[in-house]
Amino acid sequence: MMYDLIVIGGGPSGATAAKLAAEHGAKVLLLEGEKEGRYKCCAGGIPISNEEFSPIPRGVGEREINGGVLATPETGPMRLEAGLGKDKGYCMFRTDFDKYLLDIAQDAGATVKYQVKAKKIEVSKENGTILGNSEEYKGKCIIIAVGLAGARIQRSLGLEIPPMVNGIQAEFSLPESAIEKHFESKIWECFDKNLIEHGVAWAFPKREAVSIGLLSNTPKITDLQSFFRHPFIKDKIEKAKMMEFGGKKIWACPIPDRMIKKPYCDRVMITGDACGTADPILYEGIYQARLSATLAVDIFKLALEKDDFTESLLKGYNDLLVNHLYEQNLKYSYKMHKIIYHSGLTEDLLKGIVEIAQQDPEMMKSTLALFSGSQTRKEIWKMLMSRKWKLVKKLGVRKSLRLISSLFHVLIQT
Repeated sequence: MMYDLIVIGGGPSGATAAKLAAEHGAKVLLLEGEKEGRYKCCAGGIPISNEEFSPIPRGVGEREINGGVLATPETGPMRLEAGLGKDKGYCMFRTDFDKYLLDIAQDAGATVKYQVKAKKIEVSKENGTILGNSEEYKGKCIIIAVGLAGARIQRSLGLEIPPMVNGIQAEFSLPESAIEKHFESKIWECFDKNLIEHGVAWAFPKREAVSIGLLSNTPKITDLQSFFRHPFIKDKIEKAKMMEFGGKKIWACPIPDRMIKKPYCDRVMITGDACGTADPILYEGIYQARLSATLAVDIFKLALEKDDFTESLLKGYNDLLVNHLYEQNLKYSYKMHKIIYHSGLTEDLLKGIVEIAQQDPEMMKSTLALFSGSQTRKEIWKMLMSRKWKLVKKLGVRKSLRLISSLFHVLIQT
């Protein structure tokens, strides 16, 4: 059977692409390598902005989030209270969220096959052929949405893979009353250079569980175990039980650190983490993955209408990514990432930003938007630059010189 579109990967990006293409009337096949209901290593924060693509499900593990808490060894918890509307979000198990997205893709008419791993893609003038476990699948167009698990396939097509960092986490079960008492329906982010020199540790509460993990270039299980004993989290999980999925209690996964320059070739487009669309500040990637899928399907529709799936037409996907994702968000996320993580001032900067925000409603709005996505990163960057001299004063002379040096190098970048 010849499909109009074959999507490889059943995460948020792949499921969104399959749904939108099927709604357009295309014959769509989605291949998911894992079994139905597989556990996904992810903190599970779902910004309200995801409702641009479909309603956020209210199901098992869901908790409405009303703000965030930033902590450093010097300052302790710094609370950010979110109002209603665009600044709220949800935490849930990715198992539930991904299953919901695949269900609505099937409802739209897409065919979903589980436990089919794409081994190879062969592209010809007539079609793209995916070699699976023991079968071949042919399609006019292919979207690769397998996160960073598809590196071999991308390289075989002459396409790059994004640079990456790594996350490691565990899930702890707690009664709902304990979650509300200790975590206040907020996401918790800890920055401690003695624990992680380049990265962040977190606690994301769900209904009766909390995801606890950390991210850095090369995290180890011993780093995560040290975080469990950290003053930031130790007392909160004293009576919690570590949960097990697929025979494992601790899970790790790679996370992209930068968007690739060419996410397309003849008959193929790459979306989501495989394309490197995750935001490198708090490393949230679900909204960006679904946006990339939406843009890819826009170009797929045009290609289907023209019966032209050549690289020259699919290049339009990259143009849309640059205009709608890079120029409005990722370009400025990379600037903020450079200053926050590479200036040596992470803890001081966060303290200064929160202190300014507590006296400045507009700054508070932008600080909350770092969590919620209620403003573009471009808008947040402009707000930070408009308050940079206030931040310089808070840092003192020696640290300010380091900040100014970092800002100079970031500002002269294209």
